[in-house]
Amino acid sequence: RRKEIASRPENIAKAKARRSTPEYNAKARERASRPENIARRKARDNLPENKAKAKAKRDSPEGQKKQKDYRNRPDVRKRHQEYRDRPEEKARRKERKQTPEYKAKEKKRYDDRRLKVLQHYSKRLSNSDVPCCNCCKHSSHIDFLAVDHIAGKKQMDSEPELVKLGYSSSLRSVGLQYWIIKNKFPNGFQILCH
Repeated sequence: RRKEIASRPENIAKAKARRSTPEYNAKARERASRPENIARRKARDNLPENKAKAKAKRDSPEGQKKQKDYRNRPDVRKRHQEYRDRPEEKARRKERKQTPEYKAKEKKRYDDRRLKVLQHYSKRLSNSDVPCCNCCKHSSHIDFLAVDHIAGKKQMDSEPELVKLGYSSSLRSVGLQYWIIKNKFPNGFQILCH
């Protein structure tokens, strides 16, 4: 009987109006901040089925768009920048970057990205996934291979299709690799040995 009364349109409108008042919101925030309610919410959120639901919602196209829109709001960006500029946060980030785990992870990322670029441009030449030099077919040491600008680094600044993609001759090493992958491996590059 109670559910039936609550589901009537006039009662739904009254409840909605009551929930939108500042007093109701203040009480709800106070209730939510009680230690027992925080613990209950954490326990509920840590259930495997609830974690899976939250992940599915977050990874959906709508969830991704919502996150992106939220992160790009000026007030959120300002608050995030203020947090990052705090001295204790800068010190914490600097300390974390000095850990062996972080350095190993970054090295693996760099190596994977570099290998991806080398394999792609080598594949155009040799039709295999083994990175090799365009001129001498050297492939035994990946460390000796490098990305080469076919037309020359400075001359490529004037190529309209590369400029449209955001190419600059000041891009080096990691920046160039990021740019190449982001722009889907544009023409104008090859792999050569040092």
